Amino acid sequence: MKRLIFFAQLLLLTVLAMRGAEPVFSNEDLAATVIEPGVTVLETSDKTTLYLVEGDSAAVLIDTGTSIKNLDKIVERLTSLPLKVLLTHGHPDHAGNISPFSEIYMHHADTVLDTRALKEYKGRILPLAEGDSFQLGNRRIDVAHIPGHTPGSVAFIDYANGMAFTGDAFGSGQLWMQLLPQIPMSTLIESCGRMIELMAAKGVNKLYVGHYPYLKRPLDIDYLTDVNITARMIDAGDTSASAPFGNDARILRHGTAEIVYRPEVAGIKTLKPKTLLLKLDDVHYGKGTQAVPPRWERLVSYIVENGIHANLGIIGFSLDSDRNDYFDWLRRTAAIEGIEFWNHGYNNRMGMDEQGEFETSFDNQQRVLHLTDSLATAKAGLHLRAWGPHWTDCNQYTDSALSTLKSLELIFAHPTQPEISLYKGVAIPFNLEMEYPFHNPVYRQFLINYLGRWRNIDTFYLQGHPNSWDDARWQEFKKIIQRLQADGVQFLTISEYLSRQNI
Repeated sequence: MKRLIFFAQLLLLTVLAMRGAEPVFSNEDLAATVIEPGVTVLETSDKTTLYLVEGDSAAVLIDTGTSIKNLDKIVERLTSLPLKVLLTHGHPDHAGNISPFSEIYMHHADTVLDTRALKEYKGRILPLAEGDSFQLGNRRIDVAHIPGHTPGSVAFIDYANGMAFTGDAFGSGQLWMQLLPQIPMSTLIESCGRMIELMAAKGVNKLYVGHYPYLKRPLDIDYLTDVNITARMIDAGDTSASAPFGNDARILRHGTAEIVYRPEVAGIKTLKPKTLLLKLDDVHYGKGTQAVPPRWERLVSYIVENGIHANLGIIGFSLDSDRNDYFDWLRRTAAIEGIEFWNHGYNNRMGMDEQGEFETSFDNQQRVLHLTDSLATAKAGLHLRAWGPHWTDCNQYTDSALSTLKSLELIFAHPTQPEISLYKGVAIPFNLEMEYPFHNPVYRQFLINYLGRWRNIDTFYLQGHPNSWDDARWQEFKKIIQRLQADGVQFLTISEYLSRQNI
C-alpha cells in the first residue's frame, strides 16, 4: 500500500510539472494551485502567499493574506476537511484577513504588533508555542518558534514530507528586519541556525516562504546559510557593499539572500567570538631533497601571511630517521610565532582494515607516546604539550597510557568520560569537522554544521590533513578559514590556550 501511495504521489507531481501546475481555482484576488500532494499554494494579487495543507482527516490554512473576499468560502471549495487557521506571524499581509474565521492560532509574542486586523478581530486567538503539533491524520505539522522578522514568527514543519512553511521569518529572497519592534540580528542568527540544524538533521529540504509568487519555488538550506552569513555581516559591521533602501534603511546582499536593516544595528557585534585550535595532522619528512612535502610549505606560508595560529601533529616515525634537513625545518617552523607542534603518535593508520596504534595494548600505546615525545626533544628540541589521535578509534587502554606521559597537558577529543579519567589534564572534546570524508575539505558542509548544530559551541578544534589537499581542496580550506576570520574566531596555539586555563 505504501508503495502504491508513493507512486501515486510521484505520478501527481509529474503531471503537475507537465501541465505547468495549472490553478485549481482563481479569481481577482488569488490563484490556488496544487504544488505537492496535499499542499495547495494560494497566491494573492498582492503577491502574498497562503498554504492549504491537507492530511486524510484534517487540514490547516497557513496565513490568511491581506484582503481576500470570501476567503472562508474559497477554502471550503478547496477542501471538505475540518480546518484550523495557523499564522506564521501577525503582520497585516499574513494576518489581515482573519475576520471570517472564528478562531486562529498565533504565537503570543506577536500580540504586541499594532495592527488593525488583530485589534478588530472578534474570534479567539489560540496560542502557538515551540513543540506544538497539529495532527492531520496521515500527516503532522510541528511548530518551531523562530523569532527575527517578528517576535512571534514560527515555522510549520512537515518532517515526514521534508518541508517547512516559514512565512517571512527568513524572507522570500529578501528579508525585512527594519520593521518595528526592532529585533536584534543575534536573534535572527540563532533562529536561522536552529532551522539549519533541523533541516540538516531531519531531512527538511524545502522552505515554502511567505511570498511564493516572486520565486515560484521553495528555498533550501543553502539559502538559509546565506541569510545567516548576511546577518553576521551586519552584526560585524561588514556592510560596505550595502545600498540605501527607502528613507531610513539599507539593504545588504550575500549570495542568494538580501536583508533590509536599520543602519544603527550594524556593527553592534553581539556574537561572542569563538575560540578555535587548528589541529593539522600528519607532519613528516618529504621525498628526496624536500625537507617536508610542498603542501606543508604552502600551509606554513598561509598561516604566516594571514596571521592565524595553528597546531601541527608530528608522526613519530619521521623523527626516527637521519633527516637533518627535516629536523632543521621543524626547528625553524616551531620558532614562527603562532605555530606549535604536538604528539600524533608514531605510526599513522593507512587503511580502514588496519588496526590503529591507539586500538592496541596498553604497553604499545605507552611505548609509542613516549617514543614520539622523546624523539621530538632529542632530534628537534621540541616540547610537545598535547596529543591527538589519528582518524582511528581509541580503546580502553588509551586513557591509562596518556596518564603516564607527564609532559602532556592537553588532549584532543579523548577521553569520552573525563569525570572518571586517569588523565587529569585539559581535554577539548569538540571537533568541528571540515573534511567530508576525511582528507576532503568541503566548505558547504562545514558551513551547515558550523552555523547549525555547532553554533553554540564556544571552544572547539578544527581538524585537517593538509598533505592530502590538492588545489581544489586547498581552496575549500581557505574559504573555511576566511569565514571563521570574518566571525572574529580566535585561533590559538596549544600553549596560548593552556595559558588561558592558568596552566
